[in-house]
Amino acid sequence: MLDSLLSSLHTFANNYQAVMWRLRECALNDEQLGAALGVSGNAIRNRRAKPDLWKLSDVERLASHFSLPTTACTHLDRDLKEFPNRLRSMPPDERRRMERLLLLKIAQFESYNKNDWPVRYLLRMHRALLNGS
Repeated sequence: MLDSLLSSLHTFANNYQAVMWRLRECALNDEQLGAALGVSGNAIRNRRAKPDLWKLSDVERLASHFSLPTTACTHLDRDLKEFPNRLRSMPPDERRRMERLLLLKIAQFESYNKNDWPVRYLLRMHRALLNGS
């Protein structure tokens, strides 16, 4: 179960780095890029200044805009949506161990699954899994 999530997170982290590299090289200004992605130029400006504000859906839209593969984002999204049910099916002590390892509780998983995942939590979870495995 964790292997699938770790694999998706690892692929996403690599894809995220490629997207951020393309973003740095992008000739469009914040307003133009915002219009292309369907968000405000101010949102782009804020996210460039504070990369922690990027969300999973933003990275997917940027990847699509830059003609990069979006499968890493869609696979990760699928795995993240399935994960709370997998956690619930575990014995309580095993579930708590997983929550500590992932640095997130089931309620947080469900909340982010509904409202979009901040990239900072995805990268933090990826690091935690790498260090814990």
